[in-house]
Amino acid sequence: MANGTNGYWFKPKSHGYGATPSTWQGWLSTGLFSVVLGIVAVGGMLSLKDTGTIAGYVVWFVGVLGGVYWFTQFARRRTDGEWAWRWKGQKYMDIYAPNNEGGPCGPGGCAKD
Repeated sequence: MANGTNGYWFKPKSHGYGATPSTWQGWLSTGLFSVVLGIVAVGGMLSLKDTGTIAGYVVWFVGVLGGVYWFTQFARRRTDGEWAWRWKGQKYMDIYAPNNEGGPCGPGGCAKD
């Protein structure tokens, strides 16, 4: 595992989209975010349970969505590489692009009908 001296706390996922923690700082920030978001989300819902209005639920939803968006941008800035759809470590577009030399159509790309 990396020691975090390069400033990157996350690495691109090898399958799917996004990033995964690669240092203790990445794991700590992900864990703290999850705990804080869970407490705020559940606490907000419990406080709205009996006397909540539609406006209260909308504010709750926008707040939770804003928190997730903030953490996503935080992780993206600290990822060693770009976020892209990947399969087995390769970008999706590198695998399935029509003019890709190693794609499913073989060298030279796919034949046109």
